[in-house]
Amino acid sequence: MTETRPPKPHRSPAEVIQMARRHLARTALLLAVVAILVLGFTAFGLREAMFGLDYAVKTLALRWAPGLAWGAVILGVIAFLAAVLVPPRRDRIASLLAVAIGAGVMVVTAQIRTQAATHPPIHDVATDWAEPLMFGPKITAARAAAAADNRVEAAPRVEPQPQDPNLTGTPIAEVNARTCPGAVPVVLTGNPLAAYDKAQVAVTREGYEIVTDNPAGGRLEATATTKYLKQVSDVIVRVQPEGAGSRIDIRSISRMGVADLGENCRRVTRLRAAMARE
Repeated sequence: MTETRPPKPHRSPAEVIQMARRHLARTALLLAVVAILVLGFTAFGLREAMFGLDYAVKTLALRWAPGLAWGAVILGVIAFLAAVLVPPRRDRIASLLAVAIGAGVMVVTAQIRTQAATHPPIHDVATDWAEPLMFGPKITAARAAAAADNRVEAAPRVEPQPQDPNLTGTPIAEVNARTCPGAVPVVLTGNPLAAYDKAQVAVTREGYEIVTDNPAGGRLEATATTKYLKQVSDVIVRVQPEGAGSRIDIRSISRMGVADLGENCRRVTRLRAAMARE
């Protein structure tokens, strides 16, 4: 004898809408939370060197996070409208929270996208490419030990990348000249030793780790690590006579990542300004 199952209760259209609204609100909130977790994981992964800046920006920050955030906003708006139009008006708070979190993530990722778009896809900035600044054995060994992706070359060119394919192969010297107006030498009236002291003070105040300190040779090399994301770059400062005064040149190059989002340009510009006013 077969068991007779009770018929499923008939749901009214309003009940169906309420169930769908609840699922939409919960899904939207879940997507929003995952989106913000992706951003958090991006920062954490960079700090812990789990992946490079290129993957963090292009894949996590500019693809996954905004995609999840868009889904949260769209579903959250639909769920909120359903809550307003179909009583009982539940799930409004969850819907609005999902929209707010998703919109916040979208604002952050839009800022990252703007920063990526407004800076060239390079990781090397110097004030002198006619007589390139090259690192000594200590920094060279440190970069090798860290398995640095980026080579230190006398005449580097823009590497193949999707951000601006037309720029691929362009000499970095040309890109620096067009996009980093602060990457110019510092010319001072004092003697080279006095200029070196100013350079050393500027580098120390920035909090960089000095690796090579050679006042007599006019050569200072240091490692710079960004505060939050712990991205490492190497810096070289060269001081030499210039007429009756002195000339200071600076080079800053990232260890990892094709694009630095303008960090090396900002670093060289800050150092130059500090040395000029010391």
